Amino acid sequence: MSYIKLCAIALIIAATSSCGDQPYFMETISFDGQKWTHNTIPEFKVNFEGDTSSYDVIFTFRTSTDYAYNNLWIYLTTEGPMCPSIGNKTTFFGRKAKELKIAKPNGEWLGQKSGTFIENKLYYIRSKFCKGTYTFKLEQGITMKEMQNIADVTIEVKPTY
Repeated sequence: MSYIKLCAIALIIAATSSCGDQPYFMETISFDGQKWTHNTIPEFKVNFEGDTSSYDVIFTFRTSTDYAYNNLWIYLTTEGPMCPSIGNKTTFFGRKAKELKIAKPNGEWLGQKSGTFIENKLYYIRSKFCKGTYTFKLEQGITMKEMQNIADVTIEVKPTY
């Protein structure tokens, strides 16, 4: 094979493998035995550079197909530095109740199904962030001591282009 063809193939492979939506930050917290107990509070700490970029903060919950409900209520608490550069976009600070729909009333799954797991995304916020560390905490928002068949939760912070 000629040198030019070999370089062209290498360039194509490099270009296609680097494509995609690379997250700025991503972390997963798993629940022991697929049980989210009321005293387990997943906490994610994200350090932002304070640039002019805007970011999407997305939470992905993985439940098993044995999950018994069509939704999941959570409390999401956000803490972090405030600065003039983000203006009045601080409404996401504090503790907020959020509902994540898992299935339709007829039991049909809403998320991405892979084997015995369903992935559902909660698009939390699109915002600019000041320089510093922001903390995102999740609490289950139900009256039961534990939620069964919840495998894990992932936070993804992606720059918006």
